[in-house]
Amino acid sequence: MKNLIKMLAVAGLMTAGVAQASVPADFTATPGVLFVNWQASAAIDGKANPMLEVRDESGDLLASVHASLMGTQQVRIPSRAQGNLTVSLGSQSSDYRIPFGLGDGRQR
Repeated sequence: MKNLIKMLAVAGLMTAGVAQASVPADFTATPGVLFVNWQASAAIDGKANPMLEVRDESGDLLASVHASLMGTQQVRIPSRAQGNLTVSLGSQSSDYRIPFGLGDGRQR
């Protein structure tokens, strides 16, 4: 049983390299703002002044800004943005899900 678990773990690590790399950051959101908390490896591995793009589920561009690659960066997105967002930095891409219950639900 232990060998089977080890083999599955190694197989999982081997396929992880084939998948697209994720953006070296953690994400949180409030209505109208996506907070990008850059990891330390982002500044070391990053190019000078790359573009950070945020797209919604249908692929529409919500925001395109220069990535700071250090600290916490605020990216303005539409206040009604919900569902899955794709955050791209060059060839790296990560998905972030904004809960549908964000905000007070009033029409504006």
